[in-house]
Amino acid sequence: MNFVQVLVNSLITASELGIIAIGLTLTLSLLRFANFAHVETAVAGAYIAWALNVPLGLNFGVAVLVAILVMGVFGILIDRVVFRIFRNSDDVAPMIASLGLSIAIRNSVQATFGPRFLRYDFGIAPGIKMMGAFVTRQQLWILCIVAVALFGFHLLLQYSTIGKAMRATATNRDLAQASGVDTEWVIAWVWFLGTGFAALGGALVAWDTQLVPDLGFNLVIPIFCVVLIGGVGSVYGALLGAVVVGFAVNFGVAIDLAPLVNRIGGRDVVGLVRIPAEYKPAIVYAAVILVLLLRPSGLMRRELD
Repeated sequence: MNFVQVLVNSLITASELGIIAIGLTLTLSLLRFANFAHVETAVAGAYIAWALNVPLGLNFGVAVLVAILVMGVFGILIDRVVFRIFRNSDDVAPMIASLGLSIAIRNSVQATFGPRFLRYDFGIAPGIKMMGAFVTRQQLWILCIVAVALFGFHLLLQYSTIGKAMRATATNRDLAQASGVDTEWVIAWVWFLGTGFAALGGALVAWDTQLVPDLGFNLVIPIFCVVLIGGVGSVYGALLGAVVVGFAVNFGVAIDLAPLVNRIGGRDVVGLVRIPAEYKPAIVYAAVILVLLLRPSGLMRRELD
């Protein structure tokens, strides 16, 4: 096992999952329902970036920025059209509505762009060898972009007026409203930021791999597991959950289990045993079960801390 390579892969996976999970955590914290359409908005944002980058010829970075803004506005729109009527209902009705919306977005994307594999238009450059690990240029960019985005979000959440209003609304919406906070304005900002982060994450994942309409189907389980591990509603918990999932998945398929199997068997019965890459979702489930058995509320508390 190349330890450094697995470590780099784990950080990249954690970065991609964490930036998408932030938006889901925001809606869970303020609106108290599981938004199944969140991951599909990430895919839609990735396709918008592709449409601006490849057919229209915009620079990839500019295309992603425009896609973030478009999807941010789209997030406010779907809240006003779909979810606002469920504001004072229980969490089941908006959850079912989000499931229907996710199906509609996925099929609309496939009907518009087709089922084929797509890639962004960016310069092909040789990878870099770092302490025995091979890292592509886009992976280095992904780590840098995610670090800057998360640092900016931290500053916004902790020191800006909207960030303080978001934390107050997440803790107690009625009390925040009684104190003069315009909670509908806060919710609009949450949808804009959450869907914008989803678009950024979707574009980064597609940049690192490839773009297909069912990308959201492949991401939805890991993203929800990240949120569960970190603690439902905790932004920083989601980031910690992304690190746990990223490391568990990559180290889980890289570690040689032969010594353990031979110790259990009492003699050398196998030479090399590794978990196949196809079982990565099983590793994610195992991580969720283990964490929730030890800490049923997740690794961090619920509020926007």
